[in-house]
Amino acid sequence: MKTFTRVIAVVMMVAVLASLMVACGGAKKEENHPDNNIVGTWKQTDDKDGNWTWTFNSDGTCKLVGDDGFDSDGIYMIPEEGVGKIKIKLNKWEKETMFTYSVTEKVLDLETFDASYYCQKQ
Repeated sequence: MKTFTRVIAVVMMVAVLASLMVACGGAKKEENHPDNNIVGTWKQTDDKDGNWTWTFNSDGTCKLVGDDGFDSDGIYMIPEEGVGKIKIKLNKWEKETMFTYSVTEKVLDLETFDASYYCQKQ
């Protein structure tokens, strides 16, 4: 009887370990879900915040140019679960930044806690 109990205990432990390994599967690779409406060149003209030109390409690359001499290429990604969210990483930025955005045929509005871009389609 002791042997049978030990076998049952081992089988249960193996089942628990197997289910834990399945639950901790590999990290899901984040995919880009582009919004074709954002593709193009967008310009912000603002006396307070400066003049900025964003260019978003369909291949996930982007560029930001400012009238203060700032010029940087980068990449952007729109995650599936982040409706109205866009991750942008410019080469000259230290880290990736998550923006909320809204886009129409003529207006792109990008917002984050410390930056805001209200742009017109060019």
